[in-house]
Amino acid sequence: MSWGMEDPKKREDILYLMELSTQKMMENPNYVNEVKKSTNGCWMDQMYGLQRCDICDLDDNCPGKLEKLWQEYCEANNIIIEKNSSPEE
Repeated sequence: MSWGMEDPKKREDILYLMELSTQKMMENPNYVNEVKKSTNGCWMDQMYGLQRCDICDLDDNCPGKLEKLWQEYCEANNIIIEKNSSPEE
């Protein structure tokens, strides 16, 4: 696996996540099955309580990143999305 191992900072961050994962599993072997779903759709936030897009292996499909890119696109192109709570008649 090359997931950032060539970058010393990424390597350190990934090793920290691995240590955190080990710690959570030692505290509660059923942690993965019992963890509550995150409100922002980020698996890293759900599992570790932190969001690190720079080391995420699912970064291309991240709901948070996709939403951020969409908002940036809308802003750059002066697109305003209005949400109607009632259907038009």
